[in-house]
Amino acid sequence: MIFALFKKEINDFLKSKTSILFIILFSSIISYSFYSAVDLYSKASIAAIDNPLYAAGFEPVSGIFVPAFGGFFIIMSLIAPFLFIQPISHEKNNNTITLIAQFPMSLKTVFVVKFISATVFLLIIMVFLLPIFIICYLIGGHLPFTEIILLFLGYFLYGLLIISISFFSSSVFNNNAQSSMTALSLIIFSWFLDFGKDMNILPFINNISKWSVTKQLKYFDNGILSFQAINYFVLLIILFCVLSYIFFDFSIKSKSKPVLITFVSFLVLFFINTKINYNYDLTESRKNSFSIEKTEFLKKIPSLSIKIYLEQTDSRAKDYENDFLKKLKLVKSDVKVKYVTGKDLKKNYGIYEYEINGKADTTFSNSEEEIFMILENLSGLKLKKENEDNYFKGYPLVVNKGWSFYIFIFYLILLPFGVLIIYFKKQIIHTRRIL
Repeated sequence: MIFALFKKEINDFLKSKTSILFIILFSSIISYSFYSAVDLYSKASIAAIDNPLYAAGFEPVSGIFVPAFGGFFIIMSLIAPFLFIQPISHEKNNNTITLIAQFPMSLKTVFVVKFISATVFLLIIMVFLLPIFIICYLIGGHLPFTEIILLFLGYFLYGLLIISISFFSSSVFNNNAQSSMTALSLIIFSWFLDFGKDMNILPFINNISKWSVTKQLKYFDNGILSFQAINYFVLLIILFCVLSYIFFDFSIKSKSKPVLITFVSFLVLFFINTKINYNYDLTESRKNSFSIEKTEFLKKIPSLSIKIYLEQTDSRAKDYENDFLKKLKLVKSDVKVKYVTGKDLKKNYGIYEYEINGKADTTFSNSEEEIFMILENLSGLKLKKENEDNYFKGYPLVVNKGWSFYIFIFYLILLPFGVLIIYFKKQIIHTRRIL
């Protein structure tokens, strides 16, 4: 009975006109994203072929694959909710859920089967991303497998989050329009937090913006294995799944108590997760990390506090966060960072203050050389000379003019027309059986 229900749910996805349209749009957006990324990467690589220092900045994941996955992010955020809302919304609108409840299986089992079938469809969609790696390899590109697997993991977790949000929206509302608007609002809320931080709207938004979905997804884009980010997605997925089931099961008459328990449990687990700081740089270039010598030096420093006399929206503060602070937190998760406000901010604007064991020093510079000189003076430790053999050589890629032929063949011909042929073939077979 469970297998029959699973088969029915999968067929609903594969035979749906919405799914067919989704795959065609997916094919077009991914092909355009990948083509644009490779084209820009190739043009920039021309100047790097004979320049080793410039070539070191060329990494295929950040230069090609992350922009290509950006197309996947857009279509999952704005279009996929309309697809994943259907499994529950359709049952509620047609009132077939009461018939399913009479089957020799619990509604919990029914819900789990629906979620698994949606996950299987997500995996099928993600399989269609594999050709971009094959094409990249065929045109001479480099494939760093560890970073690619991490990228797939991050976007798979994001896809599961979209499914859970969609299920939640369709469980709460009977109307498709209301469900879709709720799902999109929850997804776009994360973008609002990012916008609020960039515009410095409220201090409260600045504090919680680091927990936006897009910020956590950046760990995977940047090649950082963050257990905190993984747990973040898992907790959100579980939260929306549990809430979905509570509203999905009509036998639960009082919703308020289980909803309250779910929220409280989530907040407790989320707070515990904020204390987890196990991050690892998996990039071949080690772009998120300091050199081995600098890392060993920082580990010897007992305590470090940093005061930043800049607005968080200041470009210097953003550069400092995305470069030095990001690397520092991978080594010293206990570092204390404070953005100064009020009169002290206006008086000392632009200053970075470092403190070790009560001794402090300031600078206006955010260069690594200047910072490590200050840290040496404050700690009394000596930084060893860096080994130049660890220099990353980079992977510039200049492609031939006809390379886009592969994209055109698969994403704009084979995939969309193959899906349409399979769909209409099944429709013809189904019509003949009826006749």
